[in-house]
Amino acid sequence: MNHVLVIEDEEIIRKQILLLLERNNYSVTGAATIDEALQHQLDKFDIILADIRLPGASGTEIMKHSGQVPVVVMTSFASVRSAVESMKMGAVNYISKPFDHDELLLVIARSLHENRLSAQNEAMRKDLARSFPSQELTARSDTMRLTLDQLRGIPDDAGFIYLHGERGTGKELCARMIHDGGSRSQGPLVFVDLPSYAPAVYEKVLFGAEEGGEVFSRQGMLYTANTGTLVIRSVELLPASVQQQLLQRTKENNAADPRSLDIRVLALSATPANELCDKEVLNAEFTSLFDNQSYGIAPLRERREDIEPLASHYLDFFVKRYRKRRISFSSQASNALDAYQWPGNINELKSVVERAVLMVETDEIMPVHLGLGVVDGVVTQNPLELSLDAYFRYFVLSYQDQLSETELASKLGISRKSLWERRQKMNLPRT
Repeated sequence: MNHVLVIEDEEIIRKQILLLLERNNYSVTGAATIDEALQHQLDKFDIILADIRLPGASGTEIMKHSGQVPVVVMTSFASVRSAVESMKMGAVNYISKPFDHDELLLVIARSLHENRLSAQNEAMRKDLARSFPSQELTARSDTMRLTLDQLRGIPDDAGFIYLHGERGTGKELCARMIHDGGSRSQGPLVFVDLPSYAPAVYEKVLFGAEEGGEVFSRQGMLYTANTGTLVIRSVELLPASVQQQLLQRTKENNAADPRSLDIRVLALSATPANELCDKEVLNAEFTSLFDNQSYGIAPLRERREDIEPLASHYLDFFVKRYRKRRISFSSQASNALDAYQWPGNINELKSVVERAVLMVETDEIMPVHLGLGVVDGVVTQNPLELSLDAYFRYFVLSYQDQLSETELASKLGISRKSLWERRQKMNLPRT
């Protein structure tokens, strides 16, 4: 049962509100002034309903003491202006007098719902911070450095951003970096993973259920992300009708209306937006939102300079997580990591390192612990998962210190000239 504190100086109105809430299964406490309200332990309440005009001090003063408890203000004068000011001060909602009983119940229910979602989102963010490496976006490769510089330079007023790249390249990490680095960092960061829902419920997930009126229709993810960032994974799955509705609702921003949206939309996909538009998967008007802020995230195999620092980063993290003794990669393991093509990109690298940390019983990780299909120069995995170029790179890096060029060529079954040509092509000079 939710506990509500009602601060209203007019006794008749206060008693009516208390009776209404009691009849609708709320636990209620009444107060006539801010001073009287402060005699109670505020953090025991789930929500506070306060009139703006009170004797002694304005009802908005309670927000200085309410902490995480949401406050809904009641106003009967200059309604929009006073509501805007109170919400700037921290109120979660407002209701204008006179109001009917159903309207008050809807506002309280919506405010409690949104506060629970906000608390859950904050808890998940803290849990993610504990469960995963805090920052994996440092880069050695010129390609990724340029991308990160571009993302860090995105202006705060950019409302629509599009990130595309293969599965596991780090699009979600980039989305978090964009959110955390801007003025919306204190607002909610909400991820909508479209593949985890049936297409029939996309509209309900984003915009909420329409039954129950406009107030309840604002319980979808779009409104949960208000003042923050909404991240849509696999945006290409949105049907045209939902794209159009999302387009319309995100254009509803109105500074004079405190209930309007103030949101940044970050769309993620494996495919560039213009290609999806050409294939009529995304409609042209929706695609145009992202024209000026579209960025590609390169796959890991195209930025091999990042493999070693990322692998070391994950190694340190998982060693601490599983309370292991100090572990390092052997030179052979490092070569195997560099040779592999990484079809799963950063996500796969993280899983491979975690597996190795769990399997190794010594202080050094060997190729066999990685499970990448290369052990002592022998391919033990499906060739589709380890290309000939990857095998060549691994073999040369692993054995060039022990074998001459003639011996390397012989082991590989190619001429010494072919070995030299492939070294040049793959930028593998003998050191």
